[in-house]
Amino acid sequence: MSDEERIAQRIKLLEAAIGLGLTLWCLWSMVPLHRRQLWRMGALEMLRQLAGSAARRAGAASMGAELASGQQNYALPYTLSLAREQLGRAYDRARGVTP
Repeated sequence: MSDEERIAQRIKLLEAAIGLGLTLWCLWSMVPLHRRQLWRMGALEMLRQLAGSAARRAGAASMGAELASGQQNYALPYTLSLAREQLGRAYDRARGVTP
């Protein structure tokens, strides 16, 4: 495959990706605003719950590792809990509540 064919193939792929992106954007803009808000809120709440459960599991594993080795390492659970809190604030903003 020559360089020209590769460039032509990449251009076609880029054109298809841009077309797909524009199509999805058009479809998204056709969805009523309240429905988009509900979908956004649902996705944020699901991600918040996932981050919370991951933080709990990572915290429990870190406590077990601390008991076994005596070394503290809570960076991952702390980061996951911060992500959970940020997702909770984003959910509240999507809901229209600003604490």
